[in-house]
Amino acid sequence: MPEPGHDAGAAMTALLLVGAGHTHLYLVKHAAELAAAGYRVQLLAPRFFDYSGVASARAAGALSGDAGRIDVRALAAGCGVDFHEATVESLDADARIAVTSDGARLPYDVLSINIGSVVAPEGMEVHPGVLRVKPLSGLGDLDVRLRALGQRGAAVTVVGGGASGLELAAHLAVRPDVAQVRLVESGPFLGADLPAGARTRISRLLTKRDVVVHTGCVVSEIGERQLVCQDGTQMAHDVAVLATGLAAPPLLAALGLGDGHGVPVRATLQHVDRDEIYAVGDCAHFLPRPLPRLGVHGVRQGPVLHRSLLARVRAEPLPVYEPQRRALSILDLGGAVGLAVRGRVWWYGTGPLHLKRYIDRRWLRTYQPEPGPWQRPTG
Repeated sequence: MPEPGHDAGAAMTALLLVGAGHTHLYLVKHAAELAAAGYRVQLLAPRFFDYSGVASARAAGALSGDAGRIDVRALAAGCGVDFHEATVESLDADARIAVTSDGARLPYDVLSINIGSVVAPEGMEVHPGVLRVKPLSGLGDLDVRLRALGQRGAAVTVVGGGASGLELAAHLAVRPDVAQVRLVESGPFLGADLPAGARTRISRLLTKRDVVVHTGCVVSEIGERQLVCQDGTQMAHDVAVLATGLAAPPLLAALGLGDGHGVPVRATLQHVDRDEIYAVGDCAHFLPRPLPRLGVHGVRQGPVLHRSLLARVRAEPLPVYEPQRRALSILDLGGAVGLAVRGRVWWYGTGPLHLKRYIDRRWLRTYQPEPGPWQRPTG
């Protein structure tokens, strides 16, 4: 039966998926089941999805430019999903209409938001030319910029000592066209969420690769060629990358759905006030308990949202998302080594990187018939 508010003359329930994140890709892949249950599925998103698991390695030039890239339009076409290549601009939640960046007005009965996260500048004044680790589309320019600088050797500053910053700094330090890497962190040490032993091991690796680490440096300004800390310290660079904490996109507040924390959702992944609106992945604020912005949650929410959509048209109880207490996280540190962490247990070496590549390729094969070569051609 169509959802309340749906056109009485229509036979299908209009499901609008905004954004092509991990969760929505799962729904696209299972669109035939949704259609059989009475849904007409439409996806509103950019054409390409860049997989976050290989973003740092790809941005630093260690993997090919196409590694981890999914052609969303082709995937949607192959799964019978109506694809609209644009972004959402505004929302009339009462009328259930989404207005897109190209002026289209898309009606829906059920809406799901999966638009990822952005870097939170944390009060810094940031030059427009500074690269950011999120959204991932902007990070793709890093390798291009470094190659454009030629062989003179670039000075790169990475701001933020979390997982993304550590991966980037470690990768950049082994590039032959990078002369110097600085890693700037406002806290007292790098990798605040890592076990103490793992932090020590990464610090030794960065020292061995001549990465200059600045802790306790609160950045006030990142200019095109210079960074300034609150204590007056200045650092010159050719390229700067902002890899500080993540926040929900400002678009959510403009849509009236949430704030910097994200769209507030219950355990069922539904908006706290609107049963017909779901939010998943990094853009969701999971009210039962805070969740780190990790891709694993978006991946695991896919089957839950799929079951929820089937249950609602069958008038059955909706399933809830039960996040793992300790999720496996693997950092790609370049130079053929990685760091695997689960809770307070960690493992460093070549093994974690092999495991990461296996997990990444297995996930990508679900959405890419031919993932293609990952290693950048030499010569």
